[in-house]
Order: sequence, then C-alpha cells, then structure tokens
Amino acid sequence: MLKTIEDIERKILSGEDSTVEFEEISLGPKGVRLPNTEAIEGEMVAFANAGGGTILLGVNDDGLVQGLPDDRLRDIENWIISIATNNCDPPIEPVLIKERLLRSDGTEATILLVEIPRGLFVHSTSSGLHYVRVGPGKQILAGPRLTRLFQNRGQTFVFDEQPVFTAAHDDLDHGKLKHYFGKSPQSITWLDLLRNTKIIVSTENDILRPTVASLLVFGNTPQEHLRSAFIEAAIYRGTRRTSEDLVHAEKIKGCADSQIEHAVTFVNRFMLKPATKRIGRIDYPQYDLPAVHEAIVNAVAHRDYSIIGSKIRMFLYSDRMEISSPGGLPNTLTIEEMEYRVFTRNQLLANFLSKMKSSRTGNGFLESRGEGVGTILDRSEAHSGMRPVYNLHGEELLLTIWAKPSPHESQFH
Repeated sequence: MLKTIEDIERKILSGEDSTVEFEEISLGPKGVRLPNTEAIEGEMVAFANAGGGTILLGVNDDGLVQGLPDDRLRDIENWIISIATNNCDPPIEPVLIKERLLRSDGTEATILLVEIPRGLFVHSTSSGLHYVRVGPGKQILAGPRLTRLFQNRGQTFVFDEQPVFTAAHDDLDHGKLKHYFGKSPQSITWLDLLRNTKIIVSTENDILRPTVASLLVFGNTPQEHLRSAFIEAAIYRGTRRTSEDLVHAEKIKGCADSQIEHAVTFVNRFMLKPATKRIGRIDYPQYDLPAVHEAIVNAVAHRDYSIIGSKIRMFLYSDRMEISSPGGLPNTLTIEEMEYRVFTRNQLLANFLSKMKSSRTGNGFLESRGEGVGTILDRSEAHSGMRPVYNLHGEELLLTIWAKPSPHESQFH
C-alpha cells in the first residue's frame, strides 16, 4: 500500500499498474455520476482476487490530479462503502484515506485513496462476475483459473474430490482397493464403501466416476486421464539446465505412491556417492534420502492438479537438486510459515497416502503432525551444511536442496 505522500506522487508519475487504479470523479446533484457503480465494483473485486491494491479517486487516466470537492467527500465515501458492502460478494472492507496533493497549476486538492486488501475468499460482483487484476487492467476469471483461485483461497471447491469425466469405475485397480481397505465391513456394500470414502461419485444419469484423488492413487493408468500428473526427472552434469549438460531424463508415471518410490530410487541411483578409504570405505552421498523422500511426498501430495499442462519437475545438478511443484501457496500461508503451519491442498489425496505404507520407510507416506517441511530443512542442512531454500515463482513452488560437497574437494583438506 502507499504509505507516504512521496509514495503516492511517485506512483501517479509511473502510471497505473497491477496495484494502482486511477479514477476521475464526476458528481451530480444526488451523488456520483461517473464512473458508474459497475466499474468500481469490478475494480474492487479484481484487486481483492489478486494481491490487493489502491484506487486513487480524483486522479484521471493521464495521471493528472483533478481532486475532489471537500464539501462532497462524505457522499463519495458513503458511495464507496455502499459498493464494497452491497455490490461485492462477499463484502469487501476498504480502507479510506484522504490526502492533499498539488494540481498541475500549483493549487492543492484532496484525493481519496481506497485501499483494497487481498481477499481471504474469492469475490464476485453483483452480476456474478469474477475479476482479477492483471497489469493496469482487469480480466474475467473463469474455468481452471477460477477453480485454482477458489482452491488457493481455501473455499469449498475441492479439486481432488471432483469426478474425472473421462474415466469410469473400471479404470480403478480394484485389487489395490481391496488391499487398501482390507476386510470391508459386512454392513455396507462394496459400492457404498467406495461412495462413502469418495473413491467414486455419481454424476449425470447415475454414472459412477472416480474422483481425481482416487484415480491418482488407485487408477490403472492415471495419466490417460490426468496427463500432467507425473514427475519429469533429469540429470545435468553441470550447474545449469542446458541440453549439452543433460545426462539422462525420464518421465516417472503411474500412481502417486509408485511415483514417490520411483523418484526416490531415481535420486539414489544418480546422485554422486564419493568415498574415502582411510579406515574402510566411507560413502559421502550428496543427499539425505529421508529428506528427499519427504520432499517428493510433499510435491506429489500438495501440488495443484488443476493446473493443466504443468507437472512436477525434479532436476539434479552437480551442486543441488531442484523440485518444482505446480501451485502457489494456499490462502494466507507464506514461505516463512511453511515450517510451522499445516495446510493440505488435496485433503482426500493426503488421506489416502497417509494410510498407505511406503516400502522404503515402512510408514505412511504422509504423517498428519506437520513435520514434513521441518524434516526436509533440518536433515538436509545437517547432511550438507546448507539449509534448503523454498522460493515461489508465480504459480510454482521451487525447493532447492544443496548437495553435500565431496570429501575430495579443497575445503575438506
């Protein structure tokens, strides 16, 4: 938000962008004549659905300060509050700030800053339109982009519980399902058990469809229907991602649990394991495998499967490994809070994985105690001496785990 007069003046000079909108106000005898209510509610919703922003009332599109009549400020404030309360769903609570700026002729004028916070929920206009701020304008949100926004704001639309309309009941591995459930209760039919646990849902004409989560875990060939649900893995001999340095690449497919096991095996197979033989052989593997296992589990369990065309990417370089997972951080979660807070994007998928045992660890793939990120950070740092780093790049979360230096490198002498 704009904190000082200098901030406001600098922003006016630089023009409208993804955080600031200019609006010139024209008043009639009974209230605001221009802009119309629909325009302002759209701007409010767009900012709330993005990262928040400020509407400067009394500044025209060219960045010239026009000002507002001091004797009508109360009317303008009431108009803004009414729109935010009655025309935005759910209501928005703007912060209104009056400031005095200089016009081009040197006289002072009052402008009104309408600060719109980033919404905790997804907002729409009175006509049911969802907008988001993009650059100096707004765009209508629909389809997968709107789905992801609902999901990121933690609202009722849960993508992994949705039916996969290209798949059928028979696309599930019923042998694996029976192993998962063990001895099913006699008081309930097999189909009712699958319905109650959201393995399948009834859609149009009572057709049974697997959910996204059940297809990911129990599907015969999940990628036939969820084409981006795999891990792209590659090995580079240097520190850059170039075709000249590419050593090996493969697509790790199959069910979610199988992807996790194979991805850890991939790292174990290709990471360097220098050794010393002073008193017997001592290996110095580049990475701590339990930390790698936890990192891959988190990527598979918590990625955003609604982002079509985006897959998990796991690249090993000479000095580090990178795991890129589709999807930003949900709702109010920040990078700094990831180690201490628990938020599961795919509740149903996480529930399935928590009840399935890893052949590598003998434990459930996901524990509910929220220790995963801490395990990744602490074990990796203890192993290599360097703490892993999380970074957010748009709709992608990047984890960098540093490789343990070889004992033959100079710092070990």
